[in-house]
Amino acid sequence: MTSEFASPSFLSLPHEIVLNCLARISRSYYPKLSLVCKTFCTLLISKELTVARVHLKTHETFFHVCLQLPDRPNPSMFTLWIKPGQILTNQLEKNERSKGDTRLVQIPSSYYSKVPPYVITVGSESYGLSHCNDPSSIMWVRKKRTLCWRKAPNMTVARAKALACVLSGKIYVMGGCRADESVNWGEVFDIKTQTWEPLPDPGSELRFSSIRKLEVFKEKLYVRSNEDKDSVYDPKEGKWDVAIKSHLQCRIGNVRCYCDKQSCWWYDKNSKEWRVVKGLDILNRNLGCGMIEIANYGEKLLILWDKVGPSQDKDIWCAVIALERRVGSDEVWGNIEWANIVLTVPSSYVFMSSLLYRG
Repeated sequence: MTSEFASPSFLSLPHEIVLNCLARISRSYYPKLSLVCKTFCTLLISKELTVARVHLKTHETFFHVCLQLPDRPNPSMFTLWIKPGQILTNQLEKNERSKGDTRLVQIPSSYYSKVPPYVITVGSESYGLSHCNDPSSIMWVRKKRTLCWRKAPNMTVARAKALACVLSGKIYVMGGCRADESVNWGEVFDIKTQTWEPLPDPGSELRFSSIRKLEVFKEKLYVRSNEDKDSVYDPKEGKWDVAIKSHLQCRIGNVRCYCDKQSCWWYDKNSKEWRVVKGLDILNRNLGCGMIEIANYGEKLLILWDKVGPSQDKDIWCAVIALERRVGSDEVWGNIEWANIVLTVPSSYVFMSSLLYRG
């Protein structure tokens, strides 16, 4: 497809026709197309293309991951790409290698440095942070209806691939700078006053150099790290503490769930206990004991995990599962819609973080 769009005849078409064509294809092609020429790169990040996609109702949900590969000095961003028009299958049942219909495709740094992929929604506004390797103190903001990004007040320190979340109408940003920067390691943005303030220093023990996810639970902020411990911050007390290392959770509809190396689990509010999701025996036998990441992917459970492949490299698998509570049953069942190897990486790679983006 990239070669078709790069042909001289296509590039010579009227501007409006080119925009209309680009608005109709999946955004997953945009990173590669941005490398074709400067004209394409400008169009792909333009307000006009965003407006065209809104009119055509071609919004999509994207799943990005950040990986540290042993042969590269900086972390790399990848996005889940699904070949259009394909009937995806559960390769766990067939015990065979992927045919490439689903892949984690690397995003060129020249593309994501211009597009804020890390978006936090607060009321009628969306705030965006860059996820490129070059540190930046810029935060972007836009009204949901205007579609045009503008600069918000700068953070107090430049950050690279920082993480953020919203708690009580304020945006908390952490990481993306050196772990020894005690004054600036974490900061909070007050939307009402449009001002930044540094968070109290959590101390060297909890000032993580690699953060996987920020979660809010019971008015407290939990920092899930890639290290051997997590931390929790209480905004009311202004204090940090060590948090119990736990599995990452996500909510699918009204069901809260997590996955470990044995199974997928859901939380039963009535009995106040975690219970096994039924119907996933073949998945449970293949999860292994390595990295496991989960996300709400279009109100379905997306699971990413790795396991050692035939060449002793690691295969990163991805599965999308529909959850349902059957009539007359107090059990939650899972149906694997598809499962595939999406990337093979050196065994010494490090999974950094993931994020969902709708655009």
